[in-house]
Parts: sequence; structure tokens; C-alpha cells
Amino acid sequence: MSFFELTEKCQQLAVVTNERTYTYTQLAQQSNKFIFNSTQKELILILTKNTVQVLASYIAALDSGHAVMLLNYDINKELLAKNIEQYRPKWIVGDINISGYKSENLLLTRIDETSNYKIHADLAVLLSTSGTTGSQKFVRLSYGNLRSNAQSIIEYLAIDENERAVMNLPLSYSYGMSIVNSHLLAGAALILSEESVMEKSFWEEVREHKATSLAGVPFTYQMLQRIGFMKMDLPYLKTLTQAGGRLNEKLVKVFGEYAQQNNKRFFVMYGQTEASPRMSYIPHERVLTKLGSIGIAIPGGNLTIDSETSELIYKGANVMMGYAECLEDLSLGDELSGILYTGDTATVDNEGYFTITGRMKRFIKLFGLRINLDDVEKKLEAVIQAPIACTGNDDKLVVVIEKEEQMGHVKENLERLYKLHRSAYKVVILEIPRLANGKTDYMKLKESCL
Repeated sequence: MSFFELTEKCQQLAVVTNERTYTYTQLAQQSNKFIFNSTQKELILILTKNTVQVLASYIAALDSGHAVMLLNYDINKELLAKNIEQYRPKWIVGDINISGYKSENLLLTRIDETSNYKIHADLAVLLSTSGTTGSQKFVRLSYGNLRSNAQSIIEYLAIDENERAVMNLPLSYSYGMSIVNSHLLAGAALILSEESVMEKSFWEEVREHKATSLAGVPFTYQMLQRIGFMKMDLPYLKTLTQAGGRLNEKLVKVFGEYAQQNNKRFFVMYGQTEASPRMSYIPHERVLTKLGSIGIAIPGGNLTIDSETSELIYKGANVMMGYAECLEDLSLGDELSGILYTGDTATVDNEGYFTITGRMKRFIKLFGLRINLDDVEKKLEAVIQAPIACTGNDDKLVVVIEKEEQMGHVKENLERLYKLHRSAYKVVILEIPRLANGKTDYMKLKESCL
């Protein structure tokens, strides 16, 4: 099988790096260096970096018909080891040494050849449900899920072979993966970068390689405003996209007005990994008139609101097959039939534009990465052996402890387990409020800390 059909695009520009450029034919040649031969469907784990070699391995893995697990290369080593032990990938792509695997260049192969498990024929990609935490719970995405969502994105963003998208988000993050999938399927080019928008060298790359589009999470846009992005001379940059959490209305207005005044397009989008990941967008010409909204359903998708719970429900061919929490779950088929209960509550206006009003479950998004507050509590309590309560919003995680001597230990483990910058969280010393039944009073906690 061939998911990306690279050879059909031949001499079109596919990838740009600081070292060189690659046509689609040359990218196909790079992917052919990765051989995943097996008599049965196996699991490939890719530790992602924004390099040609890793991108080529992802293409080869999808084209091979095997299932692909994507994790960022800087994942906590303990959590990586747990995932490898739990899911027993046949191959690992990454510059690491793992016991039980033999290494040749970037490709590690499991020494034990026996595989006594089955992987469903439709399963294409496994993405972690919790960003950098390395959770052993994964979203199961099919080839159809990926292709459907990529085609929808190509349609509403009008992506063609003339586009050059900056790819500086992790491939292991659903937003980053969708940029790769949509642009390669459209015959467009990717500018691979590991640089931060805060670095001068990043903008040198953008100018030199004539980037036409830039994607970012809310934190990206906060930083863009801080570094004076509006004053930069970027004549080739025509499209800005934002997803990965709610961007405050003030910044949506700022960037919407900037785009309007400079003949550019600014798209605000909404999605979840469970939907491969896009579910809605605001057409760029309506951004300023629909501030605070998540827009309308993507082409081929449908959004409705449950009349009793106000939960936002999405229907579409991009909805995941289901979750995997263990190796045996990889054999499961489609469990959701294209219907996703988002866990978000919403309203809809008379033009069909939806607005998120809250969340039914306890998770926040930091820098585009979903953080389960209950998961944070559980992990930290196991480490410090003392009561902990977590709250927060899409700007900051708040961890509440009751004793000052726990402060250093909590901060150390937050950064070790979740790789959060200190600006992304705060630790508060407070007597944890309780309800009459002894459970944490999260409403009072949030009122006290935010």
C-alpha cells in the first residue's frame, strides 16, 4: 500500500531544511531506506524529531501497512520504558539503546522474533492521550481517519503544491501530525524546524525558505505578540493557523486585525486527538465577527449539542476507532462508529457557529498538550505520599499542597514527569478544601487559586 503516494508528485518540492531541499522523489528514496518486513502486521514506535530521517521513517511506516506509535524523542525515559514493555514494538526508530533490541543506524529491531498478538488491519497510528506525560493510554486512528481529516483540512485551508508550511510542532502531537499529512497529500512542501519562535534563527529560516504558513498553539501567539511579530517583514507568509486550546479573545482580535490589514489569513480551529484531530474552524473572513467561537464543522463533519447535558457531539469519518490501554486492545476494531462525545459543553448561534462554555471532565490544555488533572494528582501523590489537589486553566496548572517542605519535591517531579516550563504552573500552599463527604471541593479550590 502507499498512503502518501509520493512518487506521483515526482519533482515537486517536498521538504526544506537548513542543509538542503528534497523533491518528492528524493523523499521517497529516503523513506525506502527504512525496511519494515514481516509476515504479519507489527507495531513501529517512532521517537519523533523534525528531521528528514524521522519524517521518512513515518512515511515508510504508514506505507508499510504496519501500525505506528508516535512519541516525542524527549519523553521521560521511565515512561518510555513502560510503553515499550507494555506494547512490545517490533521496531523502534530513534537514536537510543534499548535492552532486547539490536540497532542499525536509527532503526532498532526487537531480538525476540515471536509476536503472539494481533493488530487490527485498519489501525494506522497510535497517539498518546496526554501529550508529554507518556500515558499508556492511546488513541487508535485508522488510515481512513487520517486521510479523511487531511482532505478536510486541505479543502478549508485551500492547500496546494505552492504552499510551504513551517513544521516546528512535534510530529507526535496530533496538530503537528495533521500538518504533515495534509501537506504531503496535497503535494505541498514542509519546512522542518526544531527552533522556537523566540529564536532569531527561526525567523531567518522563515524568510530564507519563503514560508507561506505558520501554525501555533495559544502560547505561540502569546510569544508572537511579545516579540513584535506584527512589525516583521514576511511577504511570503500568507496563512496563520491556531489550535491546541482556547486563545483569548483579545489575541484573536489582534491577529485577526493584523491578518486583515496585511492581506493574510488567520484561522482559529478546534479539535481533539480523538478526531485526527480537527473538528471545526472559523473561516478567516469571519474571525473578527465570531470572537470566542470555535466556528463551524469541518467539511464532511457535523456538530450537534446534546439537549440535556449541553455536551458537544461530533460526527465524521475522522473519529477514532477507540482507545488502547494495553497491547491486546490493538486488535480491536471501530468502537465509536464515527461519533465522538467531546467532553466539552457548548452553545450554537443562529448562524451555526459553536462556542465552548466549559468542560465535563477535568483536563486542561497547556501549550496545546492535554493535561489530565486527576492524572497529575495521582502521580504526584504517589511520589510525595501526601494530599495534593490540582486545578487550572489553559494558561496555567495549579498544584495545591498543604506543607511548605513539599514544595521543592513537587516542582522537581512536575518538571521531570511533565516537562513543563516553570511559567506553565504554580504550586500553592493551602489547606485543601473538602466537601462534606471528604472529597476535594474543586469549585472552591478554583475560586481560591485562579
